[in-house]
Amino acid sequence: WALPISQDIEEAATEERIMDHHLAGSFNIPAEIVRLALRLRRCVLPFWATAATLVLLITDNLSAKNIILNFLVITFLSEADNVLAVLFLRTDQRELMEKAAKEAHDSEEFHTSKVAFFWARVQGLFCLVVLIIALYFVDKVVKECSSLDEFLSSTVVAPSFMIVVIGQGVYRGCAKMHQETTCMRILSALIEFFRNLLALYLGLLFVFLLFFLLNGDQRAGDDEYIKKYSEKSFICLLIIIGVETCKRKCCTRSQE
Repeated sequence: WALPISQDIEEAATEERIMDHHLAGSFNIPAEIVRLALRLRRCVLPFWATAATLVLLITDNLSAKNIILNFLVITFLSEADNVLAVLFLRTDQRELMEKAAKEAHDSEEFHTSKVAFFWARVQGLFCLVVLIIALYFVDKVVKECSSLDEFLSSTVVAPSFMIVVIGQGVYRGCAKMHQETTCMRILSALIEFFRNLLALYLGLLFVFLLFFLLNGDQRAGDDEYIKKYSEKSFICLLIIIGVETCKRKCCTRSQE
């Protein structure tokens, strides 16, 4: 079960590195939107998949058939983007993507690909550990079906997300790349943290906005969540822009 999650995390990390290679430090709004989608795949979707697997395990009859089918469903959903790419992209477009990926892989930046491989496996195994711990405590904590959603969001998804995001930020701040100064590494770690946080808030904003559009006023509180996550997303975006500006100034000073 953890294997497709690890593969999806590694694939998202590789795609982001390829995009960074071809952008070469330039600012591109469509590319930043793609980056946020990749951050969702790396840091948010694995734990939502873990929560979905937990719900399937505790709400369905425990049999080998149901467990295998539920795991196949989770695996299929994690591979849905690759299936859509095969269906909708032409052969020349896929060849262009493979050419861009090969060009990036031949560069010096991809000589340290073992790090992405290691962290993807660690995060996949971490999702498995979270699933086992949540299965052990769910009967003791959740007494009513209405409190299951709160248990999943506050105990399964949110703490796991923060552990991974803080860990990635600390690693980015400690790992020295391309003769970076200490100031630049700290600013890069802050950008990494708030980008992941922005991806989470935008994902939650999309979910509650979809609920609101589909159900209207039947679900109480959706409009409040939309307002709350819109404000948080805007604040994170301003922080990212500010820190990115400071990083560019710091980089300019170091080059003088």
